[in-house]
Amino acid sequence: MTRILAPAVLAAVAIAAAPAQAHTPKPKPHPKPDRCTPHRYIGFDARGLLVSQTLTQTAGAGTATRADDRYSGTLTVDVKRANHRAPDGVQTYTLDNDRVRFGSADPKAGDRVKLHGKLARKGCDPALDVNRIVFKEAR
Repeated sequence: MTRILAPAVLAAVAIAAAPAQAHTPKPKPHPKPDRCTPHRYIGFDARGLLVSQTLTQTAGAGTATRADDRYSGTLTVDVKRANHRAPDGVQTYTLDNDRVRFGSADPKAGDRVKLHGKLARKGCDPALDVNRIVFKEAR
């Protein structure tokens, strides 16, 4: 009797185990991340010479201190040196309520300019956000 039951038991176990060994479908891969979305921002510093500027004061005109003064407009600078892969050459920056420090009363072409801001580390378009500018007279 055990000779007859042993093959029957083995056959039943093999049939029961067959679905467990069946190939399971692979999970669908995750969609590729959008490579044009900036992933992180880093600070950058740049220096150069002023080409042109159209800045207007947007805040702080009514106070005696210059710490709360903010300016908006466009600024074109011939960037000579920049760090963290910030672009160099002639660059145009758009300011929106940013800090500006003037070395002379009215900046003119040829004055030295220092820029500080944030740069998108990864992404299709390098996003620049300038938040502080310092003008000094030409040497």
